This record gives sequence, structure tokens and C-alpha cells, in this order.
Amino acid sequence: MLAGLVEALAGDGGRLSLLSRHASQHPGGFDCDYHDAEGFGRALAAASARNGPVDLAVAWFHTLKIAAPRMLAEQVSGRMFQVLGSGTADPAHPHRLAAAAAVADGLADCQLRQVVLGFRIVNDRSRWLTNDEISAGVLDAIRTDRPTSIIGQVEPWSARP
Repeated sequence: MLAGLVEALAGDGGRLSLLSRHASQHPGGFDCDYHDAEGFGRALAAASARNGPVDLAVAWFHTLKIAAPRMLAEQVSGRMFQVLGSGTADPAHPHRLAAAAAVADGLADCQLRQVVLGFRIVNDRSRWLTNDEISAGVLDAIRTDRPTSIIGQVEPWSARP
């Protein structure tokens, strides 16, 4: 879903490390399952050994109830963009953004930014974001460097697909 973002960042000339289940299919990729804390830690250490300190991280963990998000935040000396599903903008749960931000609590070197994925309304119908819209939105969030960015819209909440 973030392939366009990876291509854009690679085009900027940066050193990239990709950590995911099938990352080794790409240059700079390290296979790991973020539900496996030891395996994720090994992949993160290997990526840091190859490419040096993490000064920009884009992290899309589908749950924060695991060790991996904190493990990554602990390695970041710079900005970490936390990609979050639309549920974090649910007005019935206003605490969710703050709870997600806790991943970087107490880490002076990790400058956390949050990117909330929303939806689009087109011709009176709502739909989820496309992969290209997600990649372009996260890239825009990196370039504009706001503490919180919303891709698409999250209001009215009742219009979610």
C-alpha cells in the first residue's frame, strides 16, 4: 500500500530499509513479522547495521498492542510518521490519537508525527483511499512535517464507507 511512497523516497536518494513480511523482495528489505518481537528486533538491528541510524521512519502497524512500534520508536533519532487507520479519528473515542502517540513517550530523540487515513466522498458516495492516495498523502505529510495530518477526510464520521 505504500509502494509509491517507497519509490518517491528512494528517488530522493535516501538509504531505505523496508521491514515487513515480504520485504526481501525489494532492495534494502528485511523480512519480519511485527507480531514477533524477537524477529522484528533482529530485522531492525540488521537494517540499522546496514544503513546506519534511523532518522526518518514511516510505520504502519495495524495494532499498537505489540512491542514493535515502541521498539522502532526507540531506534529513531529524528522523525517517525505513524500511519493510523480512520478509527483513531472516531469522535466516540477521542483518546485514540493520544493513546497511539504514547508509543514515543519519554523518547527525546523520536519526533512523532501522526498520519490518519480517512476516506473520500465522490459523487455522493464514500470510498476508502486508494494505495496511490495513501502514498501521496504520507509523502505530503513527510514534506510538510505537521504533527498531525489527515489524508482524505474523517468528517462527517457517519459518511465512512
